[in-house]
Amino acid sequence: MRNCFFDHQRELALSFCLLIFTLPILLFTACGKVGDPLPPIPKAPLIVSDLTATQQGTSIILSFPVAKQTRTDKLKRVDIYRLIESINAPLGIAAEDYATRAALIASLPEDQLPANVSVITYVDPIDFKIANDQTRYRYAVRLVNLDDRPADLSNYASLTPLSTVAEPPLGLKANVTQNQVEITWQPPSSNLNGSQPANVLGYNLYRRVNQQMVKVNAAPLKELRYVEKQFQFGTTYEYIVRALSLPRAGAPVSEVIESNESLALAVTPKDTFPPTAPNSITIASRGGLISLFWPANPEPDVVGYTLYRSEDEKTWSKITPRPITTITFSDRQVQVGKRYFYQIAAVDNAGNESPRSETVSEVAEPN
Repeated sequence: MRNCFFDHQRELALSFCLLIFTLPILLFTACGKVGDPLPPIPKAPLIVSDLTATQQGTSIILSFPVAKQTRTDKLKRVDIYRLIESINAPLGIAAEDYATRAALIASLPEDQLPANVSVITYVDPIDFKIANDQTRYRYAVRLVNLDDRPADLSNYASLTPLSTVAEPPLGLKANVTQNQVEITWQPPSSNLNGSQPANVLGYNLYRRVNQQMVKVNAAPLKELRYVEKQFQFGTTYEYIVRALSLPRAGAPVSEVIESNESLALAVTPKDTFPPTAPNSITIASRGGLISLFWPANPEPDVVGYTLYRSEDEKTWSKITPRPITTITFSDRQVQVGKRYFYQIAAVDNAGNESPRSETVSEVAEPN
């Protein structure tokens, strides 16, 4: 009985010691600082937030920026969605509802996106068998990363396609002169839906050089012509014209819609225009030679002058094998006491030679 009592006392002592040893550890663990809660991992970064849609003739042009840092190691493709709805449908629509109802009209792989631009464009043809003035086209864009995780939808870009946009202009022609290229065209006779007269506010003229196209007019052109002065001979230019239509009477110019492009007109201006003849030539003789002086030609492309000499004003010979670049010349191949006749022609950098100047003459004088 006594042994049992002492055994029980020993077990209690051991349990107490174990509690004293482990209590600080438990207290230290229970009092440790709890970190801030972590946010949920997002699906993928929202990159597209400025999607726009504009009509051009029978197409809708979508434009949206894509950040460059997503183009190398994150972006797999760009998905483009379109929802065709009534213009009376609510403007507000939940992303989940839109994703369910909209059609995926294109998936653009990252490796097929232009490498040197940060704004992507996509052309969506308009089916006017479906579209009318009671139809709204609503677009959205979604980026998908390499793990096939889609980002949130972009903003919505909506518009109602207009069928009363003018047909493109016709019959582009070019008239090249020394200082300008005049582009002319004929107006369209009807609109896309066949209605007449054509809904034309003005025109935009575009010039393409080396695959780069720019609009050359700052304001809508009201005439059926444009004079182009920024050109170089020997360079090929392509010109196209688009008619401008208003969506409704009284709409501001900022809402104009461009037509489809006209047929492109390729123009390669050639310099076939000679300079003017030199004038005001001064001639004198001294020391057994005859010297000529004249003012420089006003044309900026003149590169030299050719001199002609005659002894009877009937037979002329060129005395400068190649054009000289000075505006003075001394003829040493003369006989003292004999009269010589001279004419001068200017030469431009295309090899065009001007008409010859008026004839001047002088007798070779001795020393």
